[in-house]
Order: sequence, then structure tokens, then C-alpha cells
Amino acid sequence: MTMAISFASLIVVWAMAIPIAIVSATRHNTLVDYFLTFLGFILGTALVAFGILSGKAPAEMFLNWQGLAIVFGGTVAATFMSYPMREVFRGFVSLFIIFRSGTHNYVHAIKEMVRCIRTYRKDGLDALLAKTESVQKLWIFRDGVQMIANGYTQDEAKLILEDQVRWQMSREMKQNQLFTSMARISPAFGMIGTLIGLINMLITLKSQPGDVGLGLAVALTTTFYGLALSNMIFAPIAEKVKERAENNLLLETMQVEAVMMLYEKRNFVYARDKLAAYLNAGNRKKLTEHKRSKHVIKDQQPQKIAA
Repeated sequence: MTMAISFASLIVVWAMAIPIAIVSATRHNTLVDYFLTFLGFILGTALVAFGILSGKAPAEMFLNWQGLAIVFGGTVAATFMSYPMREVFRGFVSLFIIFRSGTHNYVHAIKEMVRCIRTYRKDGLDALLAKTESVQKLWIFRDGVQMIANGYTQDEAKLILEDQVRWQMSREMKQNQLFTSMARISPAFGMIGTLIGLINMLITLKSQPGDVGLGLAVALTTTFYGLALSNMIFAPIAEKVKERAENNLLLETMQVEAVMMLYEKRNFVYARDKLAAYLNAGNRKKLTEHKRSKHVIKDQQPQKIAA
């Protein structure tokens, strides 16, 4: 009977995990993807609960408040020792980042920047400054436009903007490092709690030999807590934070590239194709769906052939 339940659980896990993985891959960084993240968390929790409830041990055996305090409290204490208090509090604020969308509409962002590049070529700097007032999320691009207005050279602007991108990435990756450390530390504190339980169990072995099995079961719950926190909470959050930082890096890199093309006064068709190189095939198709020749004719007048 136990083997039948285990086999049925395995079938249910694979039957739900494979479609979720396929949809997450094809709908990467969309609201559907993040809904499936939440669904995956619920599914994982439900399967663990099913394993607990379907076993012979009563569910109350898995409630060990002292062990949970050792694992969670020890993990938090070690994190405070390893990182500045400011970074730890920022990490706790971003605990729910795993369920939030960190997507960017890259196609829309490129279209906005290409429009600005086209405006700069046709109408000059004043028109460009007026147009960038409506561009809210492209802060690197707006800073670059302001540097053009302030008279910075291209090399100076590139150096400053790349420093901004690099340090922004560094700040965001600190959150990844923090949760990665917590994912590594929590199983260790689970083992510490288990060792404490084993020591207490061995002390009572002579006087209460019949309680050895019960004491060992309670001691092992701290290992369970450590592994659960590590693999179901801290490690997934670390990966989500890393993915979010990489998405931001891609958008910021495109903005720096667009500012450099403003300095070079590039044709907007070239700028569009240059920025499209950062995108996947599906987004490139959306960006270049209009006929290329139509845009070239509008932006460049053909030269007359001398008689």
C-alpha cells in the first residue's frame, strides 16, 4: 500500500511538473510564469504535507517549535553576522519578490528609444529633451540625454553610464548572495538542532530507554526544517533575484547603447536593428514587423544620379 501511494504521488508530481515547466519556458518572465511559480510553491508544500499526513507518524510530531527556532533563528543570526543590517532588512523586504513579475517590455522600450533617436536627428536637442520627459522607466537613457545637453563627450558619458549599470547590478546581486547564503546555512543549523536533540536523547537513554525512538524522531525534525527552508524558500528567492537583476542589466545595457547612438547620430533604422540584436527571435519579429524599406525611404532621401 505504501509503495502504491508513493508511486501515485510520483505520477502526480511529474504529470503536473512537466506542463508547468513547459509553460514557464515558453511564457518566460510573464504573469503566467509568475502564477506558475506560486502554483509550484503551493504544489510543493501540498506534496510535503501529503507525505506527512499519509505516514504512520502523527502530524503533531513534525511540529517542533524549539527546532524551528534553532533553524530559522540561527540562520537569521548568521546572516546578520555576515551582511550589513541594511542589506538584511532589504532582503526581508524582497522576500515576496519570488511572486512578483520582474519583466520588462523590451520591444516597447526599444521603440521608445528609437523614436527619441529619430526625433534627435530630425528636430535637434530641444525636441529630444521634450520627448524624454514622457519616458519614465528608462532612467539610464534619460541620464544619457541629459549628459548630451550638459556637454559631456561620448567617452565621458559612456564611462559614467557603464559605472551606473555596474554598481546597480552589484547592489541587486547582493540580495542574491544573501539568500544564497541563507540557503546554504539553514541545513547546517538543521543538523545542529538534530545534534542537540540526539545529545538530549542519549542523556535520557539509561533512565527512559523506551523514549529513544520518539526522541530521535523529534531531533530529526530540525533537519527537515533546514532542508525545507533552504530548498523551498531561500534558494528559489535567490534565483528569482538573480533573474530579475539579469533582466534589469539587459534593459540598462540597451539604454547605454542607445545613448551612444544618439552621440553618433545614427539612422533610426540602424538603431532599431542594433538594439533588436539583444532580443530573442520572437521579440525581434515584433520589432521589425514593418517593412524596412518604408522606414528607410522616410528617413533618407535618395540621391540624384548625376547626368
